[in-house]
Amino acid sequence: MDFNLDWLLDTDYTEPGNFIIIFSILLAGIFGRYLLLAWVYHELVYKKLGDALPYRRLHQQVKVPQVKTEIWYSFLGAIIFAVSGTVMLIFWQRGYTKLYTALTTWDILWLPISFFLAMFVHETYYYWLHRWMHRPKVLRHFHNIHHNSLYTSSFTSFSFHPIEAFLQAIFLPVLVLFLPMHFIVLLALLVTMSITAVINHAGVEVYSSSTLRSPLARWMVGATHHDLHHLRYRCNYGLYFTFWDVWMKTEDAGFEKRFIAHTTKEKPE
Repeated sequence: MDFNLDWLLDTDYTEPGNFIIIFSILLAGIFGRYLLLAWVYHELVYKKLGDALPYRRLHQQVKVPQVKTEIWYSFLGAIIFAVSGTVMLIFWQRGYTKLYTALTTWDILWLPISFFLAMFVHETYYYWLHRWMHRPKVLRHFHNIHHNSLYTSSFTSFSFHPIEAFLQAIFLPVLVLFLPMHFIVLLALLVTMSITAVINHAGVEVYSSSTLRSPLARWMVGATHHDLHHLRYRCNYGLYFTFWDVWMKTEDAGFEKRFIAHTTKEKPE
């Protein structure tokens, strides 16, 4: 089976006019996806779920000026991600990447393996990048833009200084130079990145209290875990998973107690 993407790959995107067209399409898609996902999640989860189960809210709704600032920096980040996506497309055309579209029997195994392998590599890259960004001089120069949102919302999910956005945007274009990846896996990674970022910043815990007892789910980063990072800075650096925080002893000692408090109607003593 083959996904025919000739219509996408046959155009020379190094030609300035075509570059601007595909860049504009990607920019509209990336920024539009951010706005729609952040707004829908805020309305349906933070507001609706938060009204029904107020103990799941980590803090009260953020102010409009903060949201406007987050949207502005998210737009700047979307420009950088759109450039990155266009460059990755050009690399794919030129045969520099390991991206492919044909499905074979081997892909029954390789699709999930490559997906989780990419997530592991991304988690590793982000954890150590994130710790570096919390060095005082680095934090002061650009990572503080993200941390200006002490109390986060779903709109915080994409709000980064352009330098930080660049450091995040280069990950996938570099990864596909080395890791064989089906186009479906690439799309799945992009969707996963968007959804987890919104979940982690939305200010409302959606996972159940039983998550801590699950051998797999207990390793997932959620809103409570990442909210503690914004409140205390020197802990909980993970992106998707908590294993690097656990291994490197950077997980906040009060995380489990706070998680239980926001997932249990009856407050623990």
